[in-house]
Amino acid sequence: MDRQKSILFFSGVVLWGVFVAALMVYLFFPYQKALRIALQNVVGSRTSVAMEGVSMKTMGIAASRLLLQPAASTDQAGPFELTHVDISWNPLSLLGGKLAIKSKASIYDGTMQCSIDGIPFTGAANPNILLRLERINLGKCPEGALPWFKDISGSLDGVIKKETPLARPDTQTGSFRFDLKGGEVKELQARNMPRLVIPYKRIVIEGKIDGPRIDVTSIVLTSDAVSIKGSGTIETTDTGQNVDIRASYEALSKAFPLKGKGTITISGNQASPNVVVISGGPQAAGVALRMR
Repeated sequence: MDRQKSILFFSGVVLWGVFVAALMVYLFFPYQKALRIALQNVVGSRTSVAMEGVSMKTMGIAASRLLLQPAASTDQAGPFELTHVDISWNPLSLLGGKLAIKSKASIYDGTMQCSIDGIPFTGAANPNILLRLERINLGKCPEGALPWFKDISGSLDGVIKKETPLARPDTQTGSFRFDLKGGEVKELQARNMPRLVIPYKRIVIEGKIDGPRIDVTSIVLTSDAVSIKGSGTIETTDTGQNVDIRASYEALSKAFPLKGKGTITISGNQASPNVVVISGGPQAAGVALRMR
């Protein structure tokens, strides 16, 4: 009898602890901040978040809609929208004094899954974030909502892994890989030339995250018209994100406006970068392009 009483008492203490922890999560955990940090490499570092239709679940919350608005381009870019947002947390993770959260949402014909592990209730720690993007239709994204993929159509899959102090997201570290299929790179226009459109079968972008600096270690574009390979950096500053990308190209189709082989450089602010194409022929000439 005494053993049964001890077991019941211990079970009651555990259940009470889980209830109190759940209440603390509901009242105080910054879901919006955590999701903003998880998505900042995709939608930009200065982004406001709004959730609509929020309701409580047994072990989490749900929202009918979540909007992320890039603060630096509120007059130009529409909000980045997630629907059917489901956020849940694992009560067993509390036994280690930290919280593990998973979320899933629908996003432009595709899905987004995000897990955040190792969130401390007290003290400093570096939670691990894993973000997966699957089959996102870039053509349906609002203009400018995704700075990385401005003026690009196609289907996007991607993975971002990073370790991020919640109090200092600017010191995050990690890696990423984006895989785009079946679209076009649009809105490149040169002086005295028609608009340049680059159709592609696949674009693979890989790199590393080191604080405000993103090292793009590899960009590979394959298509029937042209082959492009490059690398570079994107760095967040007080004035926005500065980009420095250098790539080589080889035209594969006689119908493609660029001929032979050459180089492409992209520099300046990511919102309106300077793009320069230099042909590799005997009479090499630079052609300055602008992105609309």
